[in-house]
Amino acid sequence: MKKKSLHLIKTIFLSIFLFPQSIQAEGITNPVIGDLGINNPDVSSGGKFIEYMVYLWRAAITIGSLAVILYFLLGAFGWITSGGDKTKVEEARNKITNAIVGLVLLVSSFVLLSFLSKILFGGNFDLLQLSIPGIGN
Repeated sequence: MKKKSLHLIKTIFLSIFLFPQSIQAEGITNPVIGDLGINNPDVSSGGKFIEYMVYLWRAAITIGSLAVILYFLLGAFGWITSGGDKTKVEEARNKITNAIVGLVLLVSSFVLLSFLSKILFGGNFDLLQLSIPGIGN
């Protein structure tokens, strides 16, 4: 079983990265997404993919930030209402610590992506403003 799954992973890796194929969709229209077909010039340059990835990253940062705030508030509320019970205080402290670790992960992902965008795109790629180099916005 392990040999089969390793062979499958190897085959998928080789087919995706070593033998890329050009696939074009003929005029796909979706009321939510819009025109993703051959008529959209951003599709052939990869701009739509980058645009969607940045939108997904922004959504993940927003949801993660809300989760950090909620978890921090739950930990603070648990600490206040613990009444001096050591186990409740420890649980609340763990929640607050986990919220801080989550915040550090969110900030470090932003810093890492900003750093990589400056190296790869020379400062022309801003994650907050979404100006994709080579594509007129």
